[in-house]
Amino acid sequence: MNKTENKPHNKKRLRVRPMIIVLLGFLVVMFAGAFLLALPFSNTDGQWKNFTHSVFWAMNGVCGTGLVVTPTAMTFTYFGQAILLLLIQFGGLGFMTMATFVFIIIRKRITLKDRIAIQEALGQDQIKGVVRLVRNIMIMTFVIEIAGAALLTPFFCVKNGAIGVWQALFTSVSAFCNAGFDILGRVGNEYGSLIDYNGNYGIITIVALIAILGSFGFPVINDILRCKFHCKRYRLHTKVVLIVSLSIMTFGTLYFFASEFNSPATAGMNVGEKLLNSMFQAVTASSTAGYSSIDQTKLSPSGMVMSAVIMFIGSSPCSTGGGIKTTTFAVIVLMTISGLRGKDDIEVGMHSISIKNGLRAVAVLILGSFLILTGVCIIGATDGISPVGYMLYDTISAFTTTGLSMGIVPSLSNAALYVLAVVMFIGRLGPLSLGLMLLKQNSKSGIKYPPANIMIG
Repeated sequence: MNKTENKPHNKKRLRVRPMIIVLLGFLVVMFAGAFLLALPFSNTDGQWKNFTHSVFWAMNGVCGTGLVVTPTAMTFTYFGQAILLLLIQFGGLGFMTMATFVFIIIRKRITLKDRIAIQEALGQDQIKGVVRLVRNIMIMTFVIEIAGAALLTPFFCVKNGAIGVWQALFTSVSAFCNAGFDILGRVGNEYGSLIDYNGNYGIITIVALIAILGSFGFPVINDILRCKFHCKRYRLHTKVVLIVSLSIMTFGTLYFFASEFNSPATAGMNVGEKLLNSMFQAVTASSTAGYSSIDQTKLSPSGMVMSAVIMFIGSSPCSTGGGIKTTTFAVIVLMTISGLRGKDDIEVGMHSISIKNGLRAVAVLILGSFLILTGVCIIGATDGISPVGYMLYDTISAFTTTGLSMGIVPSLSNAALYVLAVVMFIGRLGPLSLGLMLLKQNSKSGIKYPPANIMIG
């Protein structure tokens, strides 16, 4: 009798444990990183760093956010920058991906529980092939990051000398992991990001391409490499990601080009540079890369709103970026169209999407919106100095792990910084994943209740 009763309990533990492993893994790495970043020889002033700031920096690193309280280049030594870069790389790939890669290197047997954890962390439908996918992810990551660093090195070395090699590597890794950290600050432009290079077509284009690849998601890149340019052979997921992502980037480019053409953000630029930086603003917001080539505080009101909307949508599943994800946005749009047409199913092409996925998309939208609004209210209560629009912009940036900022973070209190840290951590982990971990999942009981009509609209 006891054995029979324990079976469902054990099965439940096996289902819940992988998400807890991922959660605890992120927290352990974050606190270890916070300690290393707090060490005197990690900081340029040779002093122990404030505990709150250390935790906030480390949380930014593992979440790939890039909201900084002080200029990165002027805060950390090369050792501190290297620790931060490792946190960025870990955050971009995820705990289970990094752990599996280590297991592969040391030839440790990967158990069924490990594979279930990998499956859930990567959002895969089946366990089969997850280890091979991790191996491909690591290869793709290193190839793209090294290639990006090689392409950026000549540009940075011409301007900054030998240190340009390190700047190129740091920028490439940070761009692919959609982190937004930079070590390019200087006196007079401490939080400069890529503003000093907004007229350099090479740097802006290369960083944009690296960020786009990171935002597509590893399964999409893998599918493209497998099928080459035979678009009809792409999986439906790949098609949806490419269509939505490229549409948002194209629309965003044209929108920013029009809205910022005569704004202070692009003052002094010629038409080509205005178009280049409009493209980069759309890319960095949609991929949640966090790099900025124009001063965000100088955006027009409509440009600021559009940036926030694009950030909220964000990148794609199983990518290094954040946001509610392009596929979530696509499912919500398709569900809206189906509802307006009076259909019972969510249709896309010759396929139908389950109502379960539609409900999950709505859950992500509602939970994300609720988290952002709650964060803004708490920050406003603890720090009511900054404009509401600026607080909303930076909170959306935290939730989507973007890193674009209106510059209010350095002036926030410790309480507000902890609120932003929680928002970005939930955003990185995923509100849906957290909800599935906390709420009890109902198994299929076979009971179907009679339908009831509720007036909508």
